[in-house]
Amino acid sequence: MTVLRPLLLLLISLPVAACSAGSSGGPDAPDGPDGTPGAPDARPGDEPDADPTPPSLATFRADAAEAVCGALLRCCDDADVTEYFAAYAASELLVEFRDRLPPRASLDEAGCRDVVAEMIDVVPFGDWIRAAERGDVAFDAGAFAGCLAALDDAACGAETRAALYDGTCLGFAPPGGGDEQRRMFHRTAGVGASCAPLRDGVGAAFFGTCDPTAAFCCYADADEPGLGCTYPFDGDGAARAGTCAAVSATSAACSSALPLQLCATGASCDPDTQRCVEDGAAALAVGQECVDDGFNLLGDCVDSYCDLLGTSRCEPLKADGQGCSAGYECQGGACAGGACGPLTSCDGVEPTSPDAGVPDAGEGDAGVPDASSPDAAPAPDAPAADGETCGGAFDLFGASSPSAIAGYDRVVTGAFGASNDYNPYSGAAPQLPPACSIIYDAGGNDVVYQLVLAPGQTLKMRYAVAPTSVAGGIYLLDACTPAVDWPDHDGSGACGNNEYRSNGYCGYLGCDPLEWTFTYPTVLDGAPTSPRTFWVVVDHLAGAPTGYQLDFAVY
Repeated sequence: MTVLRPLLLLLISLPVAACSAGSSGGPDAPDGPDGTPGAPDARPGDEPDADPTPPSLATFRADAAEAVCGALLRCCDDADVTEYFAAYAASELLVEFRDRLPPRASLDEAGCRDVVAEMIDVVPFGDWIRAAERGDVAFDAGAFAGCLAALDDAACGAETRAALYDGTCLGFAPPGGGDEQRRMFHRTAGVGASCAPLRDGVGAAFFGTCDPTAAFCCYADADEPGLGCTYPFDGDGAARAGTCAAVSATSAACSSALPLQLCATGASCDPDTQRCVEDGAAALAVGQECVDDGFNLLGDCVDSYCDLLGTSRCEPLKADGQGCSAGYECQGGACAGGACGPLTSCDGVEPTSPDAGVPDAGEGDAGVPDASSPDAAPAPDAPAADGETCGGAFDLFGASSPSAIAGYDRVVTGAFGASNDYNPYSGAAPQLPPACSIIYDAGGNDVVYQLVLAPGQTLKMRYAVAPTSVAGGIYLLDACTPAVDWPDHDGSGACGNNEYRSNGYCGYLGCDPLEWTFTYPTVLDGAPTSPRTFWVVVDHLAGAPTGYQLDFAVY
């Protein structure tokens, strides 16, 4: 079942300049893997007669890379390996690694170890390692050894899948919070201690190096100290300094708006009541409500799944062959080509003869479309349908209906267009307008809506893509012809997180909806503004979405 965290968690974005999937400048830049690349330190079981070196913080990167790559190459075929690395490739912090990952590149064991060791030193473990080196968090060598052993000893199939994606161990996606934490790192800093954010999911960023059962990291904005507890990173992606502040207990007051006041890990701030509520743990039967209007989870659906973007109730699991949008809906655990089936990933690799040839990692059956492929370009002979481009954009209000989500007035839903006409990423091939960012990518097909905003008006949006395994992205344009342009209101000369949003949290079970509010300034460059048309591009990063939902309000 996909767990949608409270909407507070979606307020964070981690903009970074010119980095690879998970990298940022300054203190979070990768140091490189320990030891000689491709020859990590030995661990028990490598050689019967070897003098084993126990895992340590110093060998973390190399040990983790060896264990992950060993399991992948022992049990997973090309499509499975591509699927595994899709989360890394989709990360805005790891942009520079994309050309070294499947399906753009094939990996042997040495290449896999090298790239994994470098990436995890950025996210998800770079900040953890450096915090442990400073003494801000404790490293548990025994727990780390257990995570390595789980990968080394896993039988192909369910055991390997579970070990590779285990967020409490070496899975890319972070654990869910509460009782689910990274096993090899322990946070004990109490109220009053200095703290720093950890780039390992939204929870780790907000709680930082504080003990999440007792405190959260209260970050100060050096430019506006009167704001109180604010967000972990500034507009340039730089980490802010913080001090551990006491969390709110269940039923106590909290705040998902500035100044922030967080609940203890395992609880959420209800956006309607602004009170802490425990994350649902009740066992729910088919037909019972499983998520409320504030997207707080009410419990766990037993032998069923929570239809988060539909009925909000537990629905029966679907048999093989039935239509689906995500694997959690299916009895077999997999959703391929829109139909339920058995989960067979990493069940073992069929041996191939030396002359069998090497599979083409860029083929369509690799699981994730290659944005650099010519096939990603719009078909030149295909006529643009309504909503395909800004010139034929849907009217946002005219296409909408009343929204059922508190805080939003209208909603539009639909399927993505037939072509990929826009992409903020300047390095995309082929390059598409607005091509205004060295970081933000959205290589999927898109749909465009238009609306007019008066000076000072705010457009509030909540965006979700189905299935939840696909990360969404939305961005604005403020000119359509003769050239496409974006609203560069900060004068940076490049589009950043004030013109673009993508999912703030994508866990193993899926992506949370994202929220974004955009306000049209009353004055730009010293001159009063006037009513203006804006275009909202509804897009996604990669994968095969079945549809989207955009709730919005203008005020």
